[in-house]
This record gives sequence, C-alpha cells and structure tokens, in this order.
Amino acid sequence: MRKSSILFFASVVALSSSPALAVSTLGDWDGSQSVGSFGCPNTTTYGQVITIPQGRHTLNKFSFEWENSTSGSMTVRGEVYAWDGSKATGSALYESDPRNVSFNTAGFRKKSFAPFVAVTPGAQYVVFASIDKDFESCTDNYTLDWGSVDDSTYTKGTFVYQNNSGDESQWTTASWNTFGIDLAFKVDLAP
Repeated sequence: MRKSSILFFASVVALSSSPALAVSTLGDWDGSQSVGSFGCPNTTTYGQVITIPQGRHTLNKFSFEWENSTSGSMTVRGEVYAWDGSKATGSALYESDPRNVSFNTAGFRKKSFAPFVAVTPGAQYVVFASIDKDFESCTDNYTLDWGSVDDSTYTKGTFVYQNNSGDESQWTTASWNTFGIDLAFKVDLAP
C-alpha cells in the first residue's frame, strides 16, 4: 500500500469513529426541580428546543425526567420537528409509537425515545412528548411533572409547551409558550 493510501485510510477511519455527543442538562439538575402539570386535560405538549452542534448529523435518542403529580395513566408519543423560532414547522421527522405511562411509586423516571433521524448542524429542532394524538383516551386527568433547570443552563434552546387540549394541528400553526426554564433532558447525537 502506498503512503498516500495509508494516510487516506487512516483519515477515513478517524472520521468514521468520531464518538457520539450528548447535549444535556442532567448534570445540572438537582433531581427535584420540576415544571408541571403535563397531561389531561389542558397542557398536552411539553418539549425542549435544541440547536444541533457542528459536525452532528443524526439525532439518535432523547430523554426526559418524569414524575407523577396525580395518579392515573396516559398515552404519550415522542416527536421531533424542525423549529422556526416560535413553533414546530414542516412534517414530523419522528413520531414514536403510542406509549402508556403510569407510575405506581414516587420519584422521577427517565423516559427515552430513539428516533435515529437526520438533522442539520446549526439548525434548531424541538424534541417533545404529547398526548394530543391520543387525547380521546385521556379520561382520568392524570398529570406529570417534568424535571427542569434554570434557563441559563442550556443557552441554545428553551422549554416550550402548548395548552391545546388535543389539537395537534396547533404544533405547526400556533406559537408555543415558554417561561424561561430548560427541561432536565439529554439528546444523543452522532456525526
């Protein structure tokens, strides 16, 4: 093998073995600070706006910390959309299968979604969970608190939510609300 071929091969191996990168606020979360109440009947959509770091092209996984604020159960779906600065935009890049959520004991639990979707470095996206598409199964006013941190923890995005009572069309047609916090979240990104 010629020297130039060896150098090229070594460069390709080095580029293809770049480690995954996590964008996360979990290291700054105290394990108890939270925002609520997500669920039935009103605040049906909670999410976090993120900015994709340079060199990252795949969103592999995202997770949030949830805890009961009332008892019951709900059906949620994880979602990923592009973000236009005030609302989700375009079509869903990812929608999970419906999941039943019901916790029988106190304490926060990590809930993860694994979209494996292509993303653009420097662009903003919103990763979120919602009961909107399954709102008709919302019968017992079950709500969750989500782990949260101060908004200065993650400066390239923020917590966003909608009180849309099951109308998912509002994700891309109405501005989302915010009030200056970040969620306790982790997003795994690959080159």
